[in-house]
Parts: sequence; C-alpha cells; structure tokens
Amino acid sequence: MCGIAGLLSAVPCDLRPIFSMTSVQAHRGPDGAGHALFSDQGAPQSHGEHPGASDLPAGRLALGHRRLSIIDCTDRAHQPMSYADGRYWITYNGEVYNYRELREELRSRGCTFRSESDTEVVLAAYSQWGADCFARFNGMWALAIWDAVEQKLILSRDRFGVKPLHFRVQNNTLWFSSEIKGVLAGATAPTQANDRVVHDYLVFGTINASNETFFDGIAAFPPGCHATVSAQNLVPSPKPYWHLELGLGEGKVPSFEEACDTFRELITSAVKLRMRSDVPVGACLSGGLDSSSIVSLMARIASSSVHTFTARFSEPEFDESLWAQRVIDATGVVGHMAEPTESALIDDFAQLVWHQEEPFSTASLYAQWAVMREARRNSIPVLLDGQGADEILGGYRKFYAFHVLSLLRQKRFIHASREALAVLLNGDRGYWRWHEGIRYLPAFLRPDGFKVEDFLRPSSRALSAASTVALGATSDIRERQMLDLNHYSVPSLLRYEDRNSMAWSVESRVPFLDYRLVEFAVRLPIGHKLRAGRTKAVLRHGLRGIVPDQILDRRDKMGFVTPQSQWMNGSLGKHMEDACLDAAQILGRWVDVQALLRAWRTMPPAERQTAQAVVFRIGTLARWLNRFNISAP
Repeated sequence: MCGIAGLLSAVPCDLRPIFSMTSVQAHRGPDGAGHALFSDQGAPQSHGEHPGASDLPAGRLALGHRRLSIIDCTDRAHQPMSYADGRYWITYNGEVYNYRELREELRSRGCTFRSESDTEVVLAAYSQWGADCFARFNGMWALAIWDAVEQKLILSRDRFGVKPLHFRVQNNTLWFSSEIKGVLAGATAPTQANDRVVHDYLVFGTINASNETFFDGIAAFPPGCHATVSAQNLVPSPKPYWHLELGLGEGKVPSFEEACDTFRELITSAVKLRMRSDVPVGACLSGGLDSSSIVSLMARIASSSVHTFTARFSEPEFDESLWAQRVIDATGVVGHMAEPTESALIDDFAQLVWHQEEPFSTASLYAQWAVMREARRNSIPVLLDGQGADEILGGYRKFYAFHVLSLLRQKRFIHASREALAVLLNGDRGYWRWHEGIRYLPAFLRPDGFKVEDFLRPSSRALSAASTVALGATSDIRERQMLDLNHYSVPSLLRYEDRNSMAWSVESRVPFLDYRLVEFAVRLPIGHKLRAGRTKAVLRHGLRGIVPDQILDRRDKMGFVTPQSQWMNGSLGKHMEDACLDAAQILGRWVDVQALLRAWRTMPPAERQTAQAVVFRIGTLARWLNRFNISAP
C-alpha cells in the first residue's frame, strides 16, 4: 500500500485537488485508487478514480490513496479505510510487519476485524492505545488517521523514515502526500528553490540531511514522530514516539560470542518478518556482505524459490556480478541481471529526476533503478535490500579511520598501532583509495584543486557561515553512526530506495533497519564491530556457516557504484554540460556556470576525479530545475 495524499483546510474549500494529488502518484499504487471527501454536512463521500463531472461537496478534509496490493489483496483492504462505525479513517503507506501478533493482542481486548490487512490492525491499535500505538509497530509507514469525533488528524512516520511524508501549509490549508509531486498538485503559487539546501548540495554533496527539501516551503515530516493537527491548528508540531539511545543500558556487556548469537537471532527475525506477504518476495543482490546475508537467510526461510536482482556492468573494474553469482550458486536462489549503461542513463535521466523529485549526488542510484525495473518485469513486487547495515555496524571504511584516531587521542598508542597494522594486513583494500574520504577531512587538510566554492556567487558563498553540515565534526564512532543514521547517509539512501522502487511499483523492505536490531547494534562495544582490521565483525562471525565464506572474507567490496568517473569523461559528461548551459540563467543565482565549465574542460586528467562529481551534481540540479519548473527565490 504505497501512496497517500490529503488536505485539511481551516475553511470549507474545493476538495477536487485530492484527485490530482493521487493521480500524479499512480506509479506508487497501480492496483487501485480511493478517496474520502468530508463535507460539513452528511456522511463522507467515497470515490475510486476521478469522478469526472459529478458534483463534489465543498469541505474541510479529503483523504486519498493509491494501492499496491501486498497484504490482503481483496477489496476488504481498500483505502481510505474506516473503523469503529466510521469514527476513524486512515490513509496509510507501508507495512507493519508484526500486524499478526498485534491483531491477536487486540482481539483479546475485544477488537473485531473484517479483513486480513495490516491497515485495519493499525486502526484498531490507534482506537485502543492512541498515539502510543506507534511505538508498538515494527515496520515502515507514513499515515494519516482522522478522528471524526474529536475532529483531529494524526500524522505519523516510521522510526527511520523508510516511507516518505511531505507537507506544506498554504492558503489556510495543510497539504500532505507521500511524494512532493502530490503536494505540488495543490500548488497555487510558483515553486521556488530552497537556497540553503541548494548551497549544501553544491558544496558538500549532501541531500535529505534535514527536514527541509529542495522546494522552498515544503518539508519532510520527521521520522520517528507523530503530530496532531486540526482545522484550527494546521501547522504540525511533531513529537517523537521513539528515540535511539547511544548508552549501553543496564546489565552486563555481552561477550563477542554472545553478541554474535543475538545478532544472528535478530537479523533472522527481521528478515522473516519482512517476508510476510500475499505476493512474491525477492531481494536485491549486489554480491556484497549485506545483501548476501539477507539472501542467504531468505533461502533458508522461504518455502518457494527466492528471486534476486543484480546490476552488472560491461566495465570489468565496476562489475561485481561474479560475486553475486557465487551467492546464487551457493544458496540456490533464482538470479536475474540488469545491465545499466551510460546511454541508457542519459535516455532515462529526465524520468529519473521526475521520480527522485530532488537532485541526487551520484549516478550509483541508476544501478538500483535498473534493478527495480527488472524486478517489476519479472513480476516480483516486493524486494528486501541491505540499507542500514553499514551505518549500524560501522561498515564504512571511514569508521576504522575514526577508530584509530580515537585511540590516538586517548594516548593508547600501542592499541592504535595494532589496529592500523591489522587494517593494512586484513582490512578492505579500498583504504588505499584515499580520495574517497576527502570530504570528511577538515578544510585545512583537504588538498588544493577543483572546489565548487571557487565558483559560488557571493550571496551563495555567504550561506556557508549558516550551514549546519558538519561531515568532519566528530571522529567518535558512536556519534558518527548517529549522524549517518539521522542526517548524512540513511535519509538519502532511503529516499533513493523509495523513489526508485516505487517508480516501478515495487515495495522495498530493509531488514537491517528493524528497530530492535538497530538498538542492539549501535550500543555494542566498538570492538564487537571493528575487529582484527575488519568491519562488521559481529555480522561476519555471527553468520558464518550461513553466508558463503568467500563473501564473508572479501576485502575488495566497492559499494553499489556505477562507472560514473568513466562516463563523465564521455557522453554523460557532455550531457551534464548541456544541462548546465540549458539552465545557466537560474543556476547563475548560485554559481558562475561558464567559469566552472571552462575549468572543467581544461583541467588535467588527474584532477577530474573530484571535478566530475561536482559537474554531475550541478548538471543534475539543472535538470531538476527545468523538470519541475523551479523559479529562483
């Protein structure tokens, strides 16, 4: 169930925009549409698709839904859904995986159910526990519940923001929607860019690092929160229902062996819960440790064939399909390959920008786009993926560097030397690709060369002083994990994942972000995660015998990448240059486009590695400005 929209107004208004708000998100739910329109007189009116020329009431509230049928595919699970004789109404996007357990608990409290859907369980849970119900859910969601008795609307989003929810208050009306396009469908004024977000994107490459969006006036509802609004108070004031604590908590610290056992139990439970579905469930498979772990567990749990989807490239230095094939051979799953190419990316770029809705900082998401498309072509509407594992288990290479630096600051020189030597002997060979970590260094340590700051307009450069981006602000691993979970990594990866999957009407689920697993993993001692020169130690040891040894012992994982650096020296680079020139007038508000492109064209090959990432970002920003008809503030 994958696309919601709604509007709540302080005064009776035209409710017809709700149909445009859901129509523009039809890709999120191709299996049907539903709308509930609440006038000031009489019962709510329900509609499927747009009612055409029929009379529609003026009113204060409209709820809309686009359906992707996953659990209970019958009409009984249709949305917007009502409960308790019409007191509660819901439009809901996502899945609450522990709905079966909750349903049994609610039945013991006297609740009855007409469907087998998790949607009805969510409504019943709210009827029993109010906003306290959200802390009981294990899943991903963005939802709106209308209480017709108390005349209030409750908004809520899952703990990590796996499912999106955006809103804007304009002209005495609250507009909310899964996608920004839905909010824009109710726009009555020109859409403008958010200067602060654009600046941070250009300079740091950050996206989705806060609740602000690239669209001025449109915000993301914060993860892990709920809010109550009414016609008298339309502006949401989100309140957290969950908070991730860094402390180890009470009780003894588990030994490494105990931690491995608990980790194995938790990730197995998380995968098993996310395989609940009334339609086929498959998995993304890159050949790396995270996705291979999920696929290996699925192969043990599933009662039928598991289909996996992998991106492969003709450029051998970027192709990891052979590693994926080893997992396929070892587990007996059914493997499918997608083949993203430079020319295909250029052809698909406008569609990619439209579905992503905000600029993106790397072409790597195109590999994921191609994987999701291949899943839809093979009629697999649900996929499990490995997002979150690096953040909770210290999987990025930078974490080991932070670990060694932390030991040095503590004057534990012998320990630091041992860890550094272990990394050189046993660690990921990617540590030698030092340029990948430049952005985490303090400014005075970064090498001279191509920097976008040299081409910023004075008004944009002045925004640097007010920027809250602090990529290198801490080397404490726990704090860095929290920053990545909340700001600099997970939010952007989840946005890529949601938009890429939903573009092809595929629901993506992320077991490593099961809140039980996250709470356990982030609190583990650092030595349980970084050990003998290897990251994710508790996973490598805990899943030994389940995941193929050759995957567990890999030292050359690249990450989910595309040959962007090569493509930018060819047709893709030319495409980005043309994009910059097409939008030069509005881009000129932030950056001297002509000077930047001259520098890009004339620089020596050795300096293009950094520059190509900047040109890609600016070109993507240009395509976004044109695609959404953005005006300068």
